[in-house]
Amino acid sequence: MNNNYDVIVVGAGISGLTAAYNIKKKDPNAKVVVLEGKDRVGGRTQTVPLKSSTGTDLWDIGGQWVGRCQPHILNLLKELGIDTYPQYIKGTKHQQLGETKIRSYTSNIPKLSICALLDLQWLMFKLDRYANQLSVEDPLSHPCAEEWDALSLAAYLERTLYTQGARDANNAATRSILGCETSQVSFLYYLLYVKMAGGITNLVEATEYRAQEWKIVGGAQQISEKLAGHIGSEGLRKGDPVVDIKQTDTAVAVTTASGWKGTASFVILALPPKGIEHIQFNPKLSADRVDFMKHMPMGTMVKVIITYEKAFWRAKGFSGEIVSDGGEATLPGCIYNPICITYDATTHNGSPALVGFMAGEPAVEWAKQPEELRKKSVLTQLSAFLGEEVLKPLAYIEKDWNLEPYSWGAPVSYVAPGGMLNFTKAIRRPEGRIHFAGTETATAWSGYMSGAVQAGERTAAEVLSRLRPAELSKGDQQEGTLCSGGSCCGEGGVRAMKLRRARRGKTTLSVVLSYGLGLGLVTAAVLVVERCVRNGEIGWSYTK
Repeated sequence: MNNNYDVIVVGAGISGLTAAYNIKKKDPNAKVVVLEGKDRVGGRTQTVPLKSSTGTDLWDIGGQWVGRCQPHILNLLKELGIDTYPQYIKGTKHQQLGETKIRSYTSNIPKLSICALLDLQWLMFKLDRYANQLSVEDPLSHPCAEEWDALSLAAYLERTLYTQGARDANNAATRSILGCETSQVSFLYYLLYVKMAGGITNLVEATEYRAQEWKIVGGAQQISEKLAGHIGSEGLRKGDPVVDIKQTDTAVAVTTASGWKGTASFVILALPPKGIEHIQFNPKLSADRVDFMKHMPMGTMVKVIITYEKAFWRAKGFSGEIVSDGGEATLPGCIYNPICITYDATTHNGSPALVGFMAGEPAVEWAKQPEELRKKSVLTQLSAFLGEEVLKPLAYIEKDWNLEPYSWGAPVSYVAPGGMLNFTKAIRRPEGRIHFAGTETATAWSGYMSGAVQAGERTAAEVLSRLRPAELSKGDQQEGTLCSGGSCCGEGGVRAMKLRRARRGKTTLSVVLSYGLGLGLVTAAVLVVERCVRNGEIGWSYTK
């Protein structure tokens, strides 16, 4: 068999299949093959049938949400003829943050003390302000880049927040967003992640125009299945992971675990950084890419779907949304309860269900427990919020993404403290004839399906600009050059960091407005905090 191709794509998730789909769409004569280690397509999306109130229905045990703030994935859904429906958020929400007591609320504002709310609001204001100052392509150009990268998010919160309630809220949010603890992620990368999502509220809310706004009718895995259908069975090879890649000045040779060999003009790697580490390269990848991959582990997440005969929580006026930093563990020897966040997971067909997540350290802790004990603890925890009906599900399934072959975790990779220099230099930079896709390489909505689509479209344009430049429009060519070099790569990022002190200039008006607003907010906060201290609502655990 002639295994000579124009392009070999490694990874049949949304990003890799989007890249292959776009290459074929622009150049139907291009010879493309997609190689996948799993026995299925979809990557970190997976849709499974479960027993439901109507017999059987479909649920996502991987990525599932999209929103109008994510144009790349929405445009692809429209092109593929896939519909969406809104995430159910009506009714009372519940939280358990920093205490055993369960509190309820109906707005988007958590039920915290006024001091904790002020603390949290001031933090969100600063996070958005700092994030907006960053360049997505060149985050090292910020004057504080080195300082922020040396800090963990936890270290920044410790020096910034006064209240335990605000800290607990951030711990729960970080686990659900990145699948890690605040102590594990670079503060600079966290700000960049916020920037790529357009603001902190876009990441944490399920309201209109936010990340959890809509779900996909029939499940998210069909995106990859439909893309694969357009590519054709002859262009897809599953269940055979790539183990070796050799490149010369004129071609790239790829070998899989089964011994299959293929050559191509270009290769697109649509894998998380952790996956790239499992491939042998000759010549070896650049030192800066190897370094940042060592600083970019995958998050830890277990997703749980529980189906029911009736949506009893809706009948009680509950939304099904719960936020928890662990509360008081129900199992001796465990510090946390398992679930950090839940939502209503009722399908578009009306089949009632709840979806919950174990993430970060709680996921690690509970993965050590027997499956039945873990299930019992999850149901017991949720029953404290929603009632005894939780204990009688139709079906219960959990997906530990740490155990998923060729994913190595979920929902996304993150950068550890000190890892941003080489991340910025190398994350999207091609290595000879090898290009890099995957949601981690996106400049908008990294970690989400929309980021995966954007990265796939970018690498398709990059490769076509080298393979068939005449096939690209001017707009496509601009997309293809996004961060393939220039200020965010190589010497540009290094020079920007060295010159950061020269970029501190502000207009007189902006300085006056910033200080005026800051002084007003600080004065109000001091008065409120002083009152709270007198009333015993707040205690200081450290000295500012």
